[in-house]
Amino acid sequence: MHLLATAMLALLAIAIAAHAADAPAPRLLAPGVISTSDDEWGFSMSPQGDALWFNKADRGYRIQVIMESSKDAHGRWQSPRVAAFSGQYRDIDPALSPDGHYLVFASNRPLQAGGARRADFDLWRVDRLAGGGWSPPRHLGDEVNGPGSETNSSVAANGTLYFAVSEAQGRRDLMRAHATPDGYAMREPLPAPINSDADESNHWIAPDESYLLFLSNRPGGLGENDLYISFRDGDGWHAPRNLGAPVNRPGASGVFTPFVDAEGRHLYFAERRSTLDPLPERALDAAALEAYLRGPGNGQGDLHVMPWSAEAYR
Repeated sequence: MHLLATAMLALLAIAIAAHAADAPAPRLLAPGVISTSDDEWGFSMSPQGDALWFNKADRGYRIQVIMESSKDAHGRWQSPRVAAFSGQYRDIDPALSPDGHYLVFASNRPLQAGGARRADFDLWRVDRLAGGGWSPPRHLGDEVNGPGSETNSSVAANGTLYFAVSEAQGRRDLMRAHATPDGYAMREPLPAPINSDADESNHWIAPDESYLLFLSNRPGGLGENDLYISFRDGDGWHAPRNLGAPVNRPGASGVFTPFVDAEGRHLYFAERRSTLDPLPERALDAAALEAYLRGPGNGQGDLHVMPWSAEAYR
């Protein structure tokens, strides 16, 4: 059985490489503006493609804020600013609803004003106001939030909320909660083959729930954590397929927080990739070191974008 499993994994790796042989390489998203020397990850975009939200953090992850940016008259992303509802607590994983009317995010903010910061993350919601701006954050309640950390949310067009839950042993599983007139029905885990004995998180659900992108460290991947795709099959899901190179790479720690734009033509994701991989054969001088430390590609999280077609993985 061990030899058979090894052979199957080898064949899978060959198939992944063959599938991605002609795939275009990802490129940095707005280098120096959105992707910088700081740690950036998490991503959501307006249906019109003219505004985006992402995370920025310090190296110790004591400060985690949600940033937002919009395009100028020439279609260029402007310098991001801290979202009006963020900046005081650890706020992560922004997820705009497909209609653009509200945004779900994870936070350690207290349930009551003036209370202590929470030890874990819960999911919250802010609504976009007609005149611009956001409503006060609203906790999503006990149907969604439990004793562990709830993160990595994604919203379907019908309001169903998909999110990751960290269990006591540290492993994460994917959950969903169906929208109701009063909020949400009680959350439920996604069935196999989505959830497994491995770690599943950092997902994105297609607005029509036809397919799911998610991160997993299940056996057979190219890196430590790989992105997979699974297509809906009635009430169940087809066996997940590894996205392969150039998204997933051998030896990489993994890409995460995927997002597909409203037209389904571009995939966005974060990766902590170093431009000094492989390490240089010659010593760096001060100028080269400064350029590495002060720009994207220094091993902190950067946002990337590439052409995308889900149908290529059917």
